[in-house]
Amino acid sequence: MPVGGVGLAVALPPLLALVGAFATPLLSGRASKPARFALVFSELILLVNLVLATKVFFETVLEGKILTYMFAGVPPPLGILYEVDSLGGLMGFLVALIFPLVNLASYGYLEWATKHNHWYYTIFLGLEAGLLGMAYTGDLFNLFVMLEVMSIAAYGLTAYLRERGRPLDAAIKYGLFGGVGSTIYFLAVVLLYAGLGTLTMGDVVYSTLGIDLFPETSGTASNVSSTLLIFAGLAVWAFMIEAAVFPHHFWLPDAYSSMPPSAAAAMAAVGEGVGLYVIIRILYTVVGPATSEPIMWLLIVLGAANILVGGYMTATATDFKRMVAYSTILDMGYAVVGVGIGGYVALAASLYYIISHAFVKPLLFLSAGVIERAAGTTELDGIRGIARGNATLAASLLVGGMAIIGVPPMNIFFAKLMLFKAVMQRAELLPLLLVMLVGSALAFIGFGRLWFSVFSSSLKGEVSRSAGLADAPLLVLFSALVILSGLLYGPIMDKVVTPVVAVSILGVGARYRFADAVATLKAMVGGW
Repeated sequence: MPVGGVGLAVALPPLLALVGAFATPLLSGRASKPARFALVFSELILLVNLVLATKVFFETVLEGKILTYMFAGVPPPLGILYEVDSLGGLMGFLVALIFPLVNLASYGYLEWATKHNHWYYTIFLGLEAGLLGMAYTGDLFNLFVMLEVMSIAAYGLTAYLRERGRPLDAAIKYGLFGGVGSTIYFLAVVLLYAGLGTLTMGDVVYSTLGIDLFPETSGTASNVSSTLLIFAGLAVWAFMIEAAVFPHHFWLPDAYSSMPPSAAAAMAAVGEGVGLYVIIRILYTVVGPATSEPIMWLLIVLGAANILVGGYMTATATDFKRMVAYSTILDMGYAVVGVGIGGYVALAASLYYIISHAFVKPLLFLSAGVIERAAGTTELDGIRGIARGNATLAASLLVGGMAIIGVPPMNIFFAKLMLFKAVMQRAELLPLLLVMLVGSALAFIGFGRLWFSVFSSSLKGEVSRSAGLADAPLLVLFSALVILSGLLYGPIMDKVVTPVVAVSILGVGARYRFADAVATLKAMVGGW
């Protein structure tokens, strides 16, 4: 039951992606060229989801609405509720924007790399379904379900290139620790349900006020604040694994360097961002920053560790794919520090980091795919001189590397600048300035080594100059997005980031506005 005009547009994208995932092998099996049919079919679904997510983005971010949808007409707290405010609308839009773009780069690489079939697109659609569901759901148990959908798809994509001799170690490692994270979150949900008797996010918010929105549900908690803190601690721990926050980061380099570049581009672009989004949602909306303060201090410490560890590994990497994966750990460190610090400037920096990340990482991973097809490797020693004579690839590597380092006018520069401002506002956090500078310096060393290799005058080995030419328009597009999202920093901040922080995260009554949407829905349908 939609509330607010386009509530159905909230429910349809995850459902369409899931239905499309199941339909892809059934339909493509009848086609003369199954892989090509699967590409076109999946692209159509992804484009429809982009249209729907764009509509949700305009309604929530630009018009300030909160959209809700009850599945099967069953109201909360027993039914599954999707509830999307401006924060969820922004994340859903980023997911829906990136997937159809990187999907276009999958066909050529998979034709070169493996026995190409429709199963890649089935798994890829499942990945989008999980990420969109995580962004849009207003139910903590449904969040677990969509986490599982996303995780299973990610494990499958990690193991997809096993025919090229890629070991299954990366998929096994990812699956083991992803399973640990899912189990921890499930335990958190069980404890919260036992304590409060509800898993609807808005209803949990009311519980913090001592308001029993649904009298038909009850829990056993004698101290609501303690129950919420334990839940938040376990839930954030689980999603720190997904967001590759130290010391849970070690699965990521193997997983992302084993995936097809298009899948790694999608995961690095928005997978980590959605994990951080869930942490923000739990700490700032469901539990509240006052109760979550001990966890937020922990995020500052672990985020700083991410910067140093990710920066060191980026600086010392000998493989370009792994370098990009390590830089993902580095970048998430900055974003996590912002979430831990809190306040308008720091959270705006984290959101701007998530937006910037969505454009930078596809640019670099797709560039890695072009390099691998041309040279047969992404080892720095084996790709010397590969960018000479290829202006598009050269520009992509320069733009992507400068963005990670934080060179203006690239988009990540402005995210780092805001984070510097946030740190300087609190004297006890000033040592973080040194950590952040060291992170940028280490990124410069890493990408400096890459540039020295790819622009070297000595070309090593045989190189196909025509490999990956079809991906050139995508490299140009993502390069332009990285630059434009930096040049348009002011309008993006004014129209998107600041309203999201002010209305959905830190504004006066932001948590209760989110909860009031559930109360309004209850009044309309009468509850149980």
